[in-house]
Amino acid sequence: MGRFDVVLSTYNFTMGAQNDAAYKRLSDAGIGLAAMKVMAPARPGGTSTASKNAGGPLASLKWVLRDQRMATSIPSTRDMDQLDENFRAMAEAFTPGDAKLLAAINEQNRPYYCRMCYQCSGQCPKGLPVPELVRYLSYADLYGEYGLGREHFLALPREAREVRCSDCASCAVHCPNGVRVAERLTRAQELFA
Repeated sequence: MGRFDVVLSTYNFTMGAQNDAAYKRLSDAGIGLAAMKVMAPARPGGTSTASKNAGGPLASLKWVLRDQRMATSIPSTRDMDQLDENFRAMAEAFTPGDAKLLAAINEQNRPYYCRMCYQCSGQCPKGLPVPELVRYLSYADLYGEYGLGREHFLALPREAREVRCSDCASCAVHCPNGVRVAERLTRAQELFA
């Protein structure tokens, strides 16, 4: 349509091929793709055991950089060590060892990390914005950014902030990627409310 030069999209090794057709169309049209949340599921510093995997952030950035459809990425850079690791990712090839590490991290994180497919949207009978709440919890658990997660939680409408999943006998929300939705929502409510 000639209205966009660049599209910013979540893109990391956990996403699978769900957006590949859209990425191809955008790339073929000459629209630049910028990848964000490239290290989220492999990032050290959160409370998830999966986030403790040595080499995960480096492997995850190398995974993104090997995809020629992506014009650039937005990796985390909190300190000089991370900056050095980001430069390493640009200089090193993605290896079978990296693929094996990321596959293991993906399986460890499956119950915790939202792949942002949005297939759970609208499933909660109480109207909770499920993908958003799981993402806010990821800010605390995977990024080590409790304040950011709580800030987003507190910006939700009062009705959503006051829902407690523990009041439901069972959860009506099903995640096709294996996220333990009720457990994650309950944790977010306990942590941020």
